[in-house]
Amino acid sequence: MIDFTLIFRILVFPGFTFILLLTLFCDWLERKLEARIQNRVGPMVAGPAGILQPLADFIKLLTKEDIVPRDAKKTIFKFAPLVAFTIMVFATCFLPIDGASVLSASGFNGDLIVILALVTIANFLLFLSGWASSNPYGAIGSARVLTQFLGYDIPLSLLALTPAFIAGSLSIAVIASSQIIPFIILAPWAFVLFIITMQAELEKDPFDIPHADSEVVGGLETEYTGGKLAFLHLTRDVQIVFGAALVVELFLGGPYGPVFFGFPVFWYSLWFVLKLLAIVIITEYISCVFARLRIDQVLSANWRVILPAAILSLMLTVALVTWIYPMVV
Repeated sequence: MIDFTLIFRILVFPGFTFILLLTLFCDWLERKLEARIQNRVGPMVAGPAGILQPLADFIKLLTKEDIVPRDAKKTIFKFAPLVAFTIMVFATCFLPIDGASVLSASGFNGDLIVILALVTIANFLLFLSGWASSNPYGAIGSARVLTQFLGYDIPLSLLALTPAFIAGSLSIAVIASSQIIPFIILAPWAFVLFIITMQAELEKDPFDIPHADSEVVGGLETEYTGGKLAFLHLTRDVQIVFGAALVVELFLGGPYGPVFFGFPVFWYSLWFVLKLLAIVIITEYISCVFARLRIDQVLSANWRVILPAAILSLMLTVALVTWIYPMVV
């Protein structure tokens, strides 16, 4: 028997269509915020206040000529961007958006580890995208992607264990629903470190060295055109939304909040979107305020600062969960 409710949740809300529209809206919000900080107007033409500009840009790229370099590894070059996009959307489907994840009501114990692994796979596919282009700038950019996400994956996983220890579970749904007191209050140091590490994992300023126009032209995207470039851009945008959503689930109570009258799905979805937009604004401010780091600074910041801080954060959390939090919570 066909489950039309499940099909609707996967394809429309809170699945693919909702995630795509939310991604395009967050892209517009980032561009308007960045323009305001830089004393510009940002998108203004497509739609009211330019709100349809990200969609127009995506459609425009789909209509452009699709060029494949002669020496490229053609299969990987063609399909890696699309597969990376698919994996990021699939990972987002594990997050409770309206009080339940897209695929199941309560997820499963350990889905936190699964989505972190999916992010790693998506990043590896981005590395393959640049490597397959057989372009020296693409190769340098993809090597930077590989170096950066391998380094920052470790502290990101350690910091994600902080809310898991407090909640006593590796299930994202349990972590979100157990936050009577948001974990940003119980472990603010882990929240700050997680934001910084996620910024590096998603290759946003000041950690955008894989795409540094002034150094490597455009990094792994140098040889990409048309639809493949559109999906590379869309993958990065979905990654940003996923990163903000993960912060919301781990530290801000996920979609849960006051339900003033009936229909909790509406309120849960509203709280989720509002919290996510707040995190997107914070990360975009970080991108605008700080200058791009050099590759050596990115690596030394990870191994000398972020990783030791993540280990100390986990040790402090274990101590607090053992001796302090049971008396307070």
